[in-house]
Amino acid sequence: MSRKLGIAGLQLKKDFINQEYNLENFERVARLNKARFPWIDLIFTGEFYLQRYGSPDWKNFADHIPNDQTDRLSELAKELNCWLVPGSFLEKESEKIFNTALVFDTNGEIIAKYQKVFPWMPHEDTAWGTEFVTFDIQDIGRIGVVICYDLWFPEIFRTLAWMGAEVILQPSMTCTSDRPAELILAQANAIMFQCYFLNVNTLCFQGGGESIFVDPEGRTLQVVNTNEAVITEVVDFDKVSWIRQNGSFGMNPLWKSFRDSPLQGKFPPYENLLNGEIFKQLGELKLHKNVRSWKF
Repeated sequence: MSRKLGIAGLQLKKDFINQEYNLENFERVARLNKARFPWIDLIFTGEFYLQRYGSPDWKNFADHIPNDQTDRLSELAKELNCWLVPGSFLEKESEKIFNTALVFDTNGEIIAKYQKVFPWMPHEDTAWGTEFVTFDIQDIGRIGVVICYDLWFPEIFRTLAWMGAEVILQPSMTCTSDRPAELILAQANAIMFQCYFLNVNTLCFQGGGESIFVDPEGRTLQVVNTNEAVITEVVDFDKVSWIRQNGSFGMNPLWKSFRDSPLQGKFPPYENLLNGEIFKQLGELKLHKNVRSWKF
């Protein structure tokens, strides 16, 4: 049986005030594309697209999950008979607020919840997640989930691949000047961990977009511009298995080398992290008020 999956990434422009507009737009575009391309199995969109966020009182918009909005998304997943990963939300949990991505199955159930492991500190004041998250689509394969700034930490991707993820979804909301670097990192992570890397980047009032889908050898399948766009792609989980077994480009069986090395994964940064020389010169994690206060 073929292990192919039809995926649609919705790159949509966020209204930072009218949350109802964003939800209605997501529903409209999801329905339109599922009707146009009935082979689509999974739909996802960018970080915080459906979440009111960006004003000084942002914490007031955090909510427990499930809630009225997630109930509505649950109904949409059932209606479309489609998996949904509708970006991320501000989730209240105990006394903390997390940046949380949700996964809805075709029955409308929330079957996975990922709390962002690396918030964009010191700019993004949400709690740090500590769990790595994958989910399975029966008879197809395993998918991992990350959010935005997680992209800069390859340890997350190695862990998800080690857990069996063959495709990694990354909702993001980057509208800053580091976007060109992120496009390179998208390819780099796909190459290093021999997985599909699929990113959808929310459009903001000051930029964003340039969503990118990359195959397990680092080839860019699609990259879009800074307008609203829908990326549709059929990903082949069997291709991931073949590459991991036989090597990228038929030459580089990375995971076999990683497995067979006498180091057995015992790398100093992971065994004695805080003893690293690099940390001895670093100051605290904080937002500087002027460039002259930055430490050399």
